[in-house]
Amino acid sequence: MLSTALRYREEVSKDGDYFGRPGACTVTQTTTSVARSGQSRRWLRRLVIAITIPLLAIGSMMMGAMPAPAVAISITGTVTAADTGSPLYNVYVGLLDTSGNSTVFWADTDVNGNYQMASVPDGSYTMTFAPQSTDPYAGAYFPAAQFFTGASFFTVSSGSTTDVSTALPKAGSVSGHLTFSHDPCGGNISLLAYDAVSAFWRYTDFVSPELSGDWTMTNVRPGNYRVEFHGCDSVPNYPKEYYNDIRAWEDAELVTVTAGVTTQHIDATLDEDGPSNVARIAGQDRFATSARIAHEFTTADTVFVANGLGFPDALSAAPAAAFLHAPLLLTLKDSLPAVVKAQIQRLQPDTIYVVGGTGVVSTAVFNELDALAGTGAIRLSGADRYATSREVFTTIWNGRAATVVFLADGRNFPDALASTAAASTFLGPVVLVNGGSSTLPSGFGATLQTFSTSNMYLAGGTAVLSTGIENAIHDLPGISVVRFAGSDRYDTSFQINDYFFGETGTAFMAVGTGFADALAGAALAGGTYYPLYLVPGTCVPQSVLDNISDLSSDRIVLLGGTGVLSTAVENLTSCTPTV
Repeated sequence: MLSTALRYREEVSKDGDYFGRPGACTVTQTTTSVARSGQSRRWLRRLVIAITIPLLAIGSMMMGAMPAPAVAISITGTVTAADTGSPLYNVYVGLLDTSGNSTVFWADTDVNGNYQMASVPDGSYTMTFAPQSTDPYAGAYFPAAQFFTGASFFTVSSGSTTDVSTALPKAGSVSGHLTFSHDPCGGNISLLAYDAVSAFWRYTDFVSPELSGDWTMTNVRPGNYRVEFHGCDSVPNYPKEYYNDIRAWEDAELVTVTAGVTTQHIDATLDEDGPSNVARIAGQDRFATSARIAHEFTTADTVFVANGLGFPDALSAAPAAAFLHAPLLLTLKDSLPAVVKAQIQRLQPDTIYVVGGTGVVSTAVFNELDALAGTGAIRLSGADRYATSREVFTTIWNGRAATVVFLADGRNFPDALASTAAASTFLGPVVLVNGGSSTLPSGFGATLQTFSTSNMYLAGGTAVLSTGIENAIHDLPGISVVRFAGSDRYDTSFQINDYFFGETGTAFMAVGTGFADALAGAALAGGTYYPLYLVPGTCVPQSVLDNISDLSSDRIVLLGGTGVLSTAVENLTSCTPTV
């Protein structure tokens, strides 16, 4: 499994892990919270007990007094607050079998936080703990996991007592206001959190307001969440959307929950048409944009860093990052932007690849990055941009086959940028060469044989990659060559995507006249196997619009703010006026 959150080809898990009764609750229920549903169950159980005990007493009177049999206590434990150590009263404790779908026994904690379970059959179990909604603590699976996938199991054996105690984390809350564009009809508001064990986003908490108005979720574990708003399915039909006015869950703006704090103003207005299918990833500058793109990753074992003021090294880094499903972050030569450093600290990578020599990323910045990586930073560099590109290729693909290799001119960026997503789809690199040269770099033919390359693709016409380079490839045994040469950079981008991509749900767009925002985005598009189209800043070529339609892409992601991709692009305005 991949170590990132960007699993666009995997569906969000909707098996409903909820505290108290894992798998028993779904987002279609009208229960306002798990803690409240636990209170309802407790009320029902007490009602049953209130009826049952008098009946048993009557039975005893009729049958005569009988000695009570000795009860073997199988499990005992204490539930406390993780922050203070104080006992927690009236916490619902459920004993679960190994499937997590069956609550075998249950108990409530007393004023000292203690509980016990008697006569539990021998076997392997885990436990779930759900506090009252009025207690500022979050539920957990034993010993302190958010999801059943992270639970630990214990063994119950006859004649012995097993201690199963836990400390529940301090919780936060989330609140907002839900409105409807037309007739209010209620619905569900759900939180999704990332489960690192299964690599899925899973539902954790929900509320079901009857109509529009204010809503609050309590007992929420601290962390980052996607918030889903789902209106009624009847007439009027309000389609599902995500915070902040986002159609696709992958693009949802993350909401951070902090212990002891209510995260406010998570508002939504549901409309029958739903949000736009065009999303935008942008920051205040190229460094912030790269950090915003990296925020799409929940975890990352590997991170790539390259200078953001020039394109050559980042162009080589982007396909390598896509190959390893890693983010690409941009830096200045002599200082690491704070917003970039914050993302690296959040991702906690084991390895950071710094692409480029000390002339583009200084020793001081390298040392700062080295301290942020679990096993350290590794510099990939050569005598020039072309040698650096080959170094990235031979290092990252070392020990792996690269049957597909793209060549692009390293003197400019558009064709190499357009090639990244296509190359990544076939797990290959984009290697930069001097397109004006009359042949391949010395020794490069032997390198291709080492990596079992059988297909090479040239990005650009003869004006950017000479016929001499193409002829040199033709002379290599067992390698076929295909050239993509459009009438301009946009047409070349279109041809590459049209050739390599079949039906896909998502397409990326970047401006073809600047590289800053698109560099990190190319790694994201390539790592998720979606096409990346280069477009003008003020419109979308009709060929691209037709191709996106042919690919059934119902989600479009723009890389960069309105300063590089205007609102006309966001509205998918064709560059060809209709007549």
